[in-house]
Amino acid sequence: MNHAVSKVACLLLLCSQMANATELDKQLVLNAKHFLTAYLNYTNTRNINLLKLYSDDATIKVTVTTLDRATKETTFSGQAWKRLLRESWYSGQPAVEPVELHNVSIQGNGTDLEVSAQRYSQIRCYWDNNYKVTFAKNETREYQIINETLYIDHKNQCQTPDTLTINQDIKINQIPQP
Repeated sequence: MNHAVSKVACLLLLCSQMANATELDKQLVLNAKHFLTAYLNYTNTRNINLLKLYSDDATIKVTVTTLDRATKETTFSGQAWKRLLRESWYSGQPAVEPVELHNVSIQGNGTDLEVSAQRYSQIRCYWDNNYKVTFAKNETREYQIINETLYIDHKNQCQTPDTLTINQDIKINQIPQP
């Protein structure tokens, strides 16, 4: 089982335990799991089909910390967000990075599902502790993202190993020749 699939499996197990704010209808929880599985699969494989999960009317609020540690908050419409992501894919530099979701919580109000989680970037090793995504059914009864709040840090925070030395102590058992 590849790494992305195992992460999705873990997420689904978490979701079954985290639909906690109000007791959600089982079908609603299954729908949320299905949607989040698609979202994570598309995100973690950098698949352009991720764009179909966003409503053109969505509101995407992005807080970015740049390499010089300046912070900027920008709000995009779903249409503008999809255009930005599409342009990054076509330029060969997909803006989407593989992520993990931890401590997933699902709340529903009958029409929308809001997911809160801690989002971890697997490429630059930073946490988005206030990640939220809300999705709802569109006119064709398909779920789409209608609101997302995320944090992006451009500084790579992955820790380098304590040592870059590779132990090359090789022993060869020789069989004595008669």
